[in-house]
Amino acid sequence: MSISVGQNLNHRENQTIADFQKLLDCTKTKLQSANCGKIKGDFWKSFEIDVSKAVEESTKELNLPWKIQYISGHKFPDIVARINERQAFGIEVKTLSTKSNSWKVMGGSIMESTRIPDVSRIQVFCAKQNPFQIKYRPFEECVSNVAVTHSPRYMLDMNQDIQESLFNKIHKPYDDIRQMQNPFDAFKSYLIESKKDNDSEEDSLWWYSPNVQEVSSQDIEEQIFAESLINSKIHFWSELSKKEKNHYKAEMLIKSPKVILGDYNNACKWLLKAKGIINPSFRDTFSAGGQETIFGVKVPKIIANIYKWKSDIIEVLNNSDSPNDSFELWKEHISKMTKFSSNEKKVLLRIVTEIGKEVH
Repeated sequence: MSISVGQNLNHRENQTIADFQKLLDCTKTKLQSANCGKIKGDFWKSFEIDVSKAVEESTKELNLPWKIQYISGHKFPDIVARINERQAFGIEVKTLSTKSNSWKVMGGSIMESTRIPDVSRIQVFCAKQNPFQIKYRPFEECVSNVAVTHSPRYMLDMNQDIQESLFNKIHKPYDDIRQMQNPFDAFKSYLIESKKDNDSEEDSLWWYSPNVQEVSSQDIEEQIFAESLINSKIHFWSELSKKEKNHYKAEMLIKSPKVILGDYNNACKWLLKAKGIINPSFRDTFSAGGQETIFGVKVPKIIANIYKWKSDIIEVLNNSDSPNDSFELWKEHISKMTKFSSNEKKVLLRIVTEIGKEVH
């Protein structure tokens, strides 16, 4: 396994690299022999400690005069192998609980403001619990992408083809990027182009990934970089005016007619991806509240709401230049719905017909 070239190494560089390789190999063997995956409770925390102990034991076995420091917390990396006062290697510990074949895991912030300054090489040491498996490789080789949670974070893939690493894709070395004043600038163009390429995919929320276990104050401070990526701030639905809410509700009814049937997934993704708006209560937005009487017939709340929002729906349809947002296509979707009773369906189609008379 190759270890990338870093900084602050003395004339014994090749031997030092070889010793670090031996240390990692020995550590992995010890952990596998101890079968650390059987631990109950917080596997990620216990594995960090186990790795730290195994590294320290391996250092003694290999007669390496290095000081092992278990840092953990909100520091990067978790474990430091200090060669001397100015030189150090690092080990970042990651765990996965999934039983799938995936070896993808969320990394730290691209700003690396919590990085220990004199650590020039970092290896990611990753484990799965059931069954217990360990993989490790240089950090820069397994970075596959950048996702934005509270701050832009590296996405890691322990199975990543080195030629497909993010740094190879953007043609910029990791060591150069991590020393930039604004590392985010190195990825912005790439991410925007990736978004365009993946826009048709179901899971194309390219800038938002909620699967993060811990959020630090540093993450929150770096949120400005996430906002600059999508060129707007994230808003909650409750912060919008009534007029804005009505407009977006009309847009979502047109773009995703399935909301009428209680399927809010696509509408939720569109609102988040296209408008940067988070709505935690989609059902309440469209259909909560029982039934209402329209044209003398008791109908579900969603049909009554469509009646109330007619003018907003008409405005959206009249201002749309997308064939997918045409009235005829929307009407066709609704005509095929079978969820409602015969009388309820008649009321819904009557409302749709009235809307159609105002669409040009």
